[in-house]
Amino acid sequence: MTETADAQNAEPQDLAAYAAARFAEALAGPREQLGERLFRMSLTAWENPDLRPQLLEKIRSAATSDAGAARLRDHFSSMLVERVGEVVEAPRLNLNAVVVQVVGVIMTRYVMKMEPIASTSVDELVETFAPTIQRYLDA
Repeated sequence: MTETADAQNAEPQDLAAYAAARFAEALAGPREQLGERLFRMSLTAWENPDLRPQLLEKIRSAATSDAGAARLRDHFSSMLVERVGEVVEAPRLNLNAVVVQVVGVIMTRYVMKMEPIASTSVDELVETFAPTIQRYLDA
């Protein structure tokens, strides 16, 4: 089953397990494609209409409360900074730059719905942003 098909079949209550499994798959592939896999994994989850409301709530909570911001910060720190930092020797600032790219596109596409980001295909977004993410990982 493809990542997109997996994401479309994920139930909201399984979000943590789904995220952990997809993240493990992204880390397991070839190092030179890690940026692409991480970015595609993030967008694939957001493309799921069953998961998106739960994900949007996490973003809204982060924007409106210190506790929500701490939860989202901890999530991204543990996944994209700590765990990716275990498999690549990138400076911590670069790993945080990966978070900025991912969260920035998520905010622009799914929260602000800013065009043309909002209507561009996932493949085109990956083609556009993954090389920058990979550059951060390769530094």
